[in-house]
Amino acid sequence: MLQDKILDYKDDVVKSIQEAIRIKSVEEAPLPGMPFGEGPAKALAHFLELGEKLGFESTNFDNYAGHIDLGDGEETLAILGHVDVVPEGEGWDHDPYGGIIADGKIFGRGTLDDKGPMIMCMYAMKALKDSGVKLDKKIRMILGANEETNWGCMDHYFGTLKMPQPTLAFTPDSSFPVTFAEKGIMQVTMTKNVNTKGITIEGGKAFNSVAESCEMTFPAELLTVLEGKVKEYNENNEYKMEIKDGKLISYGKSSHGARPESGYNAISALMGTLQGVDLGEISEFVSFYNSKIGMEYNGVSMGIGFEDADSGKLSLNIGKLSIKDGKIELGIDMRYPVTTKKEAVLEGLEKAAAENNLVLTVKSHTNALYSPKDTVLVKTLMDVYKEITGDVDAEPVAIGGGTYARAVDNGVAFGALLHDQEDNMHQKNEYIEISKLDTLLKIYVEAIYRLAK
Repeated sequence: MLQDKILDYKDDVVKSIQEAIRIKSVEEAPLPGMPFGEGPAKALAHFLELGEKLGFESTNFDNYAGHIDLGDGEETLAILGHVDVVPEGEGWDHDPYGGIIADGKIFGRGTLDDKGPMIMCMYAMKALKDSGVKLDKKIRMILGANEETNWGCMDHYFGTLKMPQPTLAFTPDSSFPVTFAEKGIMQVTMTKNVNTKGITIEGGKAFNSVAESCEMTFPAELLTVLEGKVKEYNENNEYKMEIKDGKLISYGKSSHGARPESGYNAISALMGTLQGVDLGEISEFVSFYNSKIGMEYNGVSMGIGFEDADSGKLSLNIGKLSIKDGKIELGIDMRYPVTTKKEAVLEGLEKAAAENNLVLTVKSHTNALYSPKDTVLVKTLMDVYKEITGDVDAEPVAIGGGTYARAVDNGVAFGALLHDQEDNMHQKNEYIEISKLDTLLKIYVEAIYRLAK
């Protein structure tokens, strides 16, 4: 039985996850032949080499993306995932690139998002291959190296190279049971030239992560007033600020930008604290921020508080803020409901920007995904999930996250986060529990088998 056979590979799965985590694959400046830097290229090569060791055929497409094939057939089941990761951030209890096992968990950036799940699926393919079961479809694992930023990997694979679309597909880059709807994603900047008067503010590292820290340098004459502001703030808030080595540092909690309510934004906290402080031309921006954004997560004050029954409320995350060298640049990530038009979101943003003398620039946009609940793909995956977990009342879900399911014509996200797992993707101490691998491996081998037969 496939569900028993897959567990024979569990120790190899653990070891392979550890090895993959040890490759730091955060996007960096491009190098010759490495469009996303050395780390993502190394991680892609590592996965393709592992695929070959397991007996599959693999192809590297210019270090943008790669695929691993099992079998043949006129139709193709694709499993899409990514080998790049978001920056590790601060405050880890274990080396984020160590693949350390502690308390029955594998720790490391990418254990959940998305190296660990892709390795599970690769070994599910291995179990199918070794079992000799007959499959009617080719199984193709498609690996990208640029998912966490701008999807240049998928643009190259499906766009530039015009690789064929699969018949059906899933990506293990979300949560169970099945993600049938994904909100539209828009990332924008708001910029403005100002006299910064010896002040700098830097916070956040990525559009799609809640900023966990923000630092401000300031002239000496502001020290007394800022000390008073920090004292007042610390008396009333769980997350703290401090003045250290001539800097005011605001601390928060990171979270995925699609779920800003799960974190605490250090940029927003700092902006609130700076309200009423004389910062020259910067003060106008501070007032705009606090009146239009503040600690909100749904864009209501910005005039974009849309929602619908299928996918819920719009989410708004401030991922980055830079104030230096005479310029303010604010980075905003939004996930808007599947029934909302892009133009409606833009209209609200443009109005808010114009009223506050800010220049709005759209940095990236991805349309919403909607796959009806009664499709064969959704129904098959739901059946597998319910049978193996016993969670018979589960229903397909909608998310704010963006997955590679959007890169294909007939795809959904499927796992790998179980309902009783902590969601620490994009956070410190990302981990996967080794005990959960039994359930996850069974789900994936059975799902791949049923979709490919």
